[in-house]
Amino acid sequence: MKSIMLIDDDAAFVRVLGRNLETLGYTISAATSIAEARRQLAGVQPDFAVIDVHLEDESGLDALDLIRKLAPSCVAVMLSGYIDIATAARAARAGAADCLVKPLGVEELEHALLSAAKRKPDQLPKMMSPSKARLQHIISRWEKNDRNTSKTAAILGMHRRTLQRILQNAGVVRDPYENMRAPTRFEKLRRLYRVWSDALAAG
Repeated sequence: MKSIMLIDDDAAFVRVLGRNLETLGYTISAATSIAEARRQLAGVQPDFAVIDVHLEDESGLDALDLIRKLAPSCVAVMLSGYIDIATAARAARAGAADCLVKPLGVEELEHALLSAAKRKPDQLPKMMSPSKARLQHIISRWEKNDRNTSKTAAILGMHRRTLQRILQNAGVVRDPYENMRAPTRFEKLRRLYRVWSDALAAG
């Protein structure tokens, strides 16, 4: 039976996620702080770790470092409501197998963990090049402004047509109904995650 360690300062979230993962057959250990994770790791060697990027008064990247030292064979993924370029790059460099955006379903999380476990070490995500990082930043801004090209261009200090060209070259598909309703927060986060994943895969 595979084991998963959850490291997140939201105790309620950990409890619910842990219960859902247990129904899929996993053994769960949980920690709401790095100190608690250290104590847990003295008695267990988890197959997987799911670590929140932003722990209360602590960094999830420090928790990732702890996992890498005390459970080197553990496949670790980072989880957050929003993951910026710098954090994603640092997480990949520190050995994170993936970075996932909340909210996400338990089946989606399991798929990400199992996919990461199948990769060879040289297939782990690489840090984005400056050009990819710039593209990620541009698309992230565009998404945060509800895909308003004119507003985003003004914020980025570029001509609207230049931004349109960049988005077209990036293969961003526009929703024909996007002007009829504003995207939900979930849709924004999912789009950002897909862009981040595609950028890493292309790297």
